[in-house]
Amino acid sequence: MELNHVHGARITKEIREGRAMHEHMENVVNEQITLQPKSYPDSLFKNLYSSYKAFEALARQGKTREIQIYGSLGGFRVVGKLDELDRKDGETVIVEDKTRSTDSMPMEAQLLTHRVQVLIYKRLLEDIRSGAYTADNFKRSYGVGTLKLSPEFIRQLDTTGIEKPMQNIGAMADALFRTAVRIDKISETLCIRYTNQHTDKQINLYKFKYDESETQEIIKYIMKYWRGDREAQPVPEAEKYKCNWCVFFGKECKVWWSQSKL
Repeated sequence: MELNHVHGARITKEIREGRAMHEHMENVVNEQITLQPKSYPDSLFKNLYSSYKAFEALARQGKTREIQIYGSLGGFRVVGKLDELDRKDGETVIVEDKTRSTDSMPMEAQLLTHRVQVLIYKRLLEDIRSGAYTADNFKRSYGVGTLKLSPEFIRQLDTTGIEKPMQNIGAMADALFRTAVRIDKISETLCIRYTNQHTDKQINLYKFKYDESETQEIIKYIMKYWRGDREAQPVPEAEKYKCNWCVFFGKECKVWWSQSKL
């Protein structure tokens, strides 16, 4: 993550394939949003509107995909994009999708990073549903009062049929959070669905229980980096196999480069 920030993000073939899969699955379940943003405020509005429509789809059909949610951890703004929410037995179930190049499950180290991602999603969604993080929190954090939509984007909103009172970021944020708090209780069982990227075959639906103390410890550890209390750390030696898929390996990063030649 830090190398991406310092040297610029690198988009790999695997990332492109994963994005294409997510876009396809989103269009199957959700109403397709065709708005074309022209500025940062336009993009923020589109993300809010897309998530608002996604929550509406959950209430209407019991399933929705690609829901962007907003929150705060340790005073830092956090944005997460949930792959899928399902309504089952009076609860809202979080499902994260991961693709694999083979039919094997990931190793424990990689599985841990996937678990952390879903634990944080659960925490963010709980904060919204409980009212711990509201539309007012969002508007203050993002300085919504100073953001204006572009004239071209407003013309698109008119064409789409979005009513004039809703054609501002504050009103759309209110609509999103008002809809989000109405979802059913969030299930304590979290799911990660592993799929073969070549065959679309489901490898496994991995389920685990949410643990509040575990989540708090993870957040505490993460915040040490963002507060400047520790440096970014390379993968431990037992996990250096991950370097074989890293676009920075042997170039900007040589932490395990010498060992790779032994």
